[in-house]
Amino acid sequence: MPVYEQPMRKLLGTLSPTITWLKEQGSVDVSAVPDDHIDAIKQLERIGIVHKRNNRCYELQKIRLKKLMGNLGMDSLNNEGSSPSPSLFPDAPTTPDLN
Repeated sequence: MPVYEQPMRKLLGTLSPTITWLKEQGSVDVSAVPDDHIDAIKQLERIGIVHKRNNRCYELQKIRLKKLMGNLGMDSLNNEGSSPSPSLFPDAPTTPDLN
């Protein structure tokens, strides 16, 4: 793995609880975000994984996340120092289909 990809892998691993929470919630009002997820959502918004729609609600950009994870060779997000979390895209193939 190239060295330049490691910081993004680490960042996604660190932010995976918020990504998982946002995936479960769907669209979340800005005022309804718990304090422990606010900073993570702001970071995810900067890298394009979370979008603020009409300045009122946050939405997870699943296609952007899936593409970013694919570029990094990741099929699931891991928390640093813990067991791997389940894949966010369980129906996605783990190896590319070249047929």
